[in-house]
Amino acid sequence: MSSLFNHIFIPVVILLLFSKKLNLHPRDVIILGFFAVLPDADSLFFVFKLSPVPLHRVLFHNIFIVMIPFLLFILVKNRRQVFGIICFYLTSHLILDLFTGGISLFYPVYSNIFFARVELLFNDSFTPAIEYGISDRIMNMGIGEPAISSENIAVAILLIISAAVSAGGIYGKTRQE
Repeated sequence: MSSLFNHIFIPVVILLLFSKKLNLHPRDVIILGFFAVLPDADSLFFVFKLSPVPLHRVLFHNIFIVMIPFLLFILVKNRRQVFGIICFYLTSHLILDLFTGGISLFYPVYSNIFFARVELLFNDSFTPAIEYGISDRIMNMGIGEPAISSENIAVAILLIISAAVSAGGIYGKTRQE
């Protein structure tokens, strides 16, 4: 699946689904959605020739990018929800890329790539394919992926239906009470 679409759409829908329970304002969830793609800004260093080596999935794809909003989440009491949303978006980006080629999780302290791949294959029966570990290279750089694919449209439709059903259940209970 194309990463730009997934990095924005999936975490936004998840937060919107749980916004009532988490007491999040939907406006904040949508406005802060750009943080879901912020780690991909590291690809610009190679594109604009600011670095001789590709830094995509290295420079901003590590746990250290989550530390600043996490510390602000702990320290700043009055805007805690905003920093929590930012942490969720950045972390969701790392998790999604971990499963689609890998990330340099502890860069610059440790530069090897952490990856995971989980698939369900079907030959004559269903066979799980699970692979994870540490590598010296990223398996998939996301180059040539469409911003929106037909697979993404199908995922979007399923998530929208799920969100609508969930919202109907949540709001239906509050009306009856």
